[in-house]
Amino acid sequence: MVLEDAVTISELSVNYHIFKRSKRKPLGEFKEFLALKNIDFQITKGEVVALLGRNGAGKSTLLQSIAGLLRPTEGEIRTNGRVILLAGTDPGFISEITGRQNVMELALAYGVSNEDLPKFVESVENFANIGEAFDRKFLTYSTGMRGKVGFGFITALKPDILLMDETLGVGDREFRAKAAKRLKKFIQRAGTVIISTHSLGLAKEICSRGIILDFGEVFLDSNIEESISKYVELTSKEN
Repeated sequence: MVLEDAVTISELSVNYHIFKRSKRKPLGEFKEFLALKNIDFQITKGEVVALLGRNGAGKSTLLQSIAGLLRPTEGEIRTNGRVILLAGTDPGFISEITGRQNVMELALAYGVSNEDLPKFVESVENFANIGEAFDRKFLTYSTGMRGKVGFGFITALKPDILLMDETLGVGDREFRAKAAKRLKKFIQRAGTVIISTHSLGLAKEICSRGIILDFGEVFLDSNIEESISKYVELTSKEN
């Protein structure tokens, strides 16, 4: 049986232009920064892959590139299926309409069918569990309420390729435990998953493969056990 690729990355490089001031140039200048350098790998359908690396290694840049939010400077990215990037808990809510209206309108924008819409809205409402506030204007919500509705919305979607940039910081301990259960079901429902995380326990539990980025390059691409071991070794050198 031939396994089909969900994500194919070939010779990918991404450059940024960043603004810097110095003693020699007090007015500042734009300098080029190479965020990703010659990235090459394939991820087959159904794989759950951990993206590991220190802060600034290029993980978020890579996920944004796969999601189509950043254009490669060089190289190519091919994806096979519907891609959703989970980074934060705001999928694009509008302050002036209610939570329910937001969920309904955004669900249609994210490709949920009219037939599936009532069940989708019910799922988000039940998970967020904010009572009558679901029918109040979104601008009246606290940060925690916004996070609950946003997390509930995103994890009710059904992507072919799920990209996760470590997101589980909303709500109290009880809510986070509830969110962790929903997140695992969401990951199982997605066809292919790439998760950027500093939680090695989560990576070991749900991933079979690990890719380590360091200074914008692939440092290691191996099974999850070896990748975690090498990542721990790499980060321990900082201490």
